Amino acid sequence: MPALAHTPVLDTPRLVLRAPQADDLSAFVAYATSARTRFVGGPKTVAQAVEKFAGMIGQWVLHGYGRFTLTRRDTGAPIGHVGPLMLAEAEMPEFTWSLWGADAEGQGFAQEAAQAVAVWAFGPLGLTQASTIIHAENTASHRIAARLGGVQRPDWPAHFGADFTTYHFTKEAAL
Repeated sequence: MPALAHTPVLDTPRLVLRAPQADDLSAFVAYATSARTRFVGGPKTVAQAVEKFAGMIGQWVLHGYGRFTLTRRDTGAPIGHVGPLMLAEAEMPEFTWSLWGADAEGQGFAQEAAQAVAVWAFGPLGLTQASTIIHAENTASHRIAARLGGVQRPDWPAHFGADFTTYHFTKEAAL
């Protein structure tokens, strides 16, 4: 599948963030059907994983923005996804980031990608605010949210229950 025509490509020193492509599906399904997704509503069945991947692509069509596939600059391998997600028009976009395999953890890839997306989202995309919802035990994601300038908002419902924390991001804090 060719890249979506209107999807930008974001470059970081070690990553290329690009539109999800059909060639990413098997890596995404392996991730989505694994215990790695325990903090984000998984694991999923294969059918649910395929539908979720299709939804990632659909976000670009519906809203003009969505999640990118993280690829390693040195190998081209897809290692995760990152980007704003809009599930309900009445809500602000949600920043998301996930690494698809344990081999990508601990190297700063998610932080590097999330920072690049924040610069793009609050810059050329034109967002002024965003949120993210993180499970209490997902300490790595809490660190990323804090480094991006996220402020915990205990007064905002976390939609998923008491085990989750909502962070608020603003253009001024993130850039």
